[in-house]
Amino acid sequence: MSWLCRVLHLPVKESNIGLVLLFCVITMSLMSIALVWQAQIIANQREAIQWLEQLKFGG
Repeated sequence: MSWLCRVLHLPVKESNIGLVLLFCVITMSLMSIALVWQAQIIANQREAIQWLEQLKFGG
């Protein structure tokens, strides 16, 4: 943790706040990427389901 404080050049009294904010930003970024990735998977599944319905029902 002291290495991270030196790298980020944070005052000692604000080091915990800075670490928590950094963790939150990284976590939110990863969650946003996961959400976009999951949306693409759902869109691909929807296309596959529609294709299978066309084959099954001849529509």
